[in-house]
Amino acid sequence: MRGKFNEQLEYLGSLFLAIFLALVLGAGIMILNGKNPVQGYMALVSGALGSKYLLATTLAKTVPLILTGLATAISFKSGIFNIGGEGQLYLGAFAAAYVGFTFTELPVVAGIILAVIAAMVVGGLYAFIPGLLKVYYNIDEVITTIMFNSIAIMFTGYLVNYPFQASQGKMGGTDMIAEGFKFPKLVAMSKLNTSIFYTMIIAVLIYYLMKKTSYGYNFKIVGENSIFSRYAGINNKKYMIWAMIISGALCGIAGAFEVYGTHYRFLQNISKGLAFDGMLVSLIVKNNPVGIVLMSLFFAILKTGSNAMELNTGVPSELILVIQSVIILFIAGESGFKEILKRRQLNKARTVK
Repeated sequence: MRGKFNEQLEYLGSLFLAIFLALVLGAGIMILNGKNPVQGYMALVSGALGSKYLLATTLAKTVPLILTGLATAISFKSGIFNIGGEGQLYLGAFAAAYVGFTFTELPVVAGIILAVIAAMVVGGLYAFIPGLLKVYYNIDEVITTIMFNSIAIMFTGYLVNYPFQASQGKMGGTDMIAEGFKFPKLVAMSKLNTSIFYTMIIAVLIYYLMKKTSYGYNFKIVGENSIFSRYAGINNKKYMIWAMIISGALCGIAGAFEVYGTHYRFLQNISKGLAFDGMLVSLIVKNNPVGIVLMSLFFAILKTGSNAMELNTGVPSELILVIQSVIILFIAGESGFKEILKRRQLNKARTVK
């Protein structure tokens, strides 16, 4: 237990170091371009947290990151890699929107529950297919899920431009959902809505599943050592498929929340890589549910504050992409750096002897 705690503490230190170095690199880029990094970062923080409205905007951006991050965590922890979260989000969003503009006479609670269930089922089934292909036919799930992303995005694009085109307005979106189904805003004029409460409940449930139940332990064992898990009597195929289904369902919920909390209808470009951002968040914190929540907030601060930074100081908002990439690069190379340090220490010890 102590060894595991030390390992986690060591990784946490590596993560903070990676963030610090990325920010230092960002500051260096600002200086080279004649900008003041202190002013730049102050504008970034102020632009993300400087008012009630800005804080609400930042929190609103954490919702899809948390959900898609958790979706990544549960599949990757189980040794099966769901890269198809974007497509599952699109299909889940469309399914939820369909319920919202079709069953308008339903009571509000029943309509919202039906919409979320529809999103979960559609997203889960869409992830189930590549999971099934992987465990029974050994077809690479990375390739199939990436391909399924394109299929889902193009298919929903066809749906909203032809059979389910909005009765009024431009192409590229469905009709609005029923007025009563819209999630209430928590801060006026912002995108923050009650979906953040549902998201935190889901995060707690996923944390409990992964950390406190035998199912979560089995998911972890299957992912870490499939041969050992089989000898231990764990049905690898069942757990890998269920991991994909749960992962797809979470992405579907993320899509439903985008419809019911932000856009109030399905849009052809409803997501600009939300699932990929969530995947990066999860990988940075090694698929830890608590870490996903915190890193989602950090990414949301960077995204929200970057626009204010550009507006107030002239520092391009694209600098944030550089900072995110550097963090990912350092974290990805963590094990390699540790191996190099260990070898140097061994060589030094041998030299001393």
